[in-house]
Amino acid sequence: MTFVLPLMIGLGLLGCDSGTSESVPASSTAPVVNDDAPPPPPADVNVPLPTLPEGDVLAVDVGTSKILFKGAKITGSHDGGFDAFTGNVVLENDAVVGASFTIEMASTTSDHPKLTKHLKSKDFFHVEKYAVAKFVSAEVNPAPNPGAVTHKVKGVLDFHGKQRPLSFPASITVGEIETTVTASFDINRQNWGVAYPGKPDDLIKDDVQIQLNLTFPSAGAEKAAE
Repeated sequence: MTFVLPLMIGLGLLGCDSGTSESVPASSTAPVVNDDAPPPPPADVNVPLPTLPEGDVLAVDVGTSKILFKGAKITGSHDGGFDAFTGNVVLENDAVVGASFTIEMASTTSDHPKLTKHLKSKDFFHVEKYAVAKFVSAEVNPAPNPGAVTHKVKGVLDFHGKQRPLSFPASITVGEIETTVTASFDINRQNWGVAYPGKPDDLIKDDVQIQLNLTFPSAGAEKAAE
């Protein structure tokens, strides 16, 4: 599914020890090693966004849908969300097989005006540089033992300048009038480079809870309502 669900995240580059190398004669066919070259990036940092599969496309109803987050620190927690986003799911044989979401990061809200301003700054989302976040999924698989969780969604989140894999459990219902998707899961903000630590005596936790409550009206929903 493609959810843009923008939120708080970060990732450290893997270190690479450079050892001394023996000199190689000019006639040698050994490759030339540039000791000044930067180390390779960590695995799974710049993963391309998947291509959505073919199928019936349903657009999200922004008026009845919510993308929310909850961040915590030592002394408490704060709730937030995004007011502006677009998205859709792809159906094939009455099953969700893909999704895509885009979030306008400047639409970030929280439970305190000062915090909202801080979240949009360079310390967190840096919305002037990273205006949107995107999530795309082309893998939506049924859960092995469906209950409250019916599916596992696997995709790529493009957020804060990094494209990294993101998987989460979800409850998906496909009906005649609408398709609904609900989910609650944690992401580590450090994996996407959101590393602001907070005050020394009130550190911010790395895990951020994401909550999705999404509704996708069917193409015939308006006719059925009439």
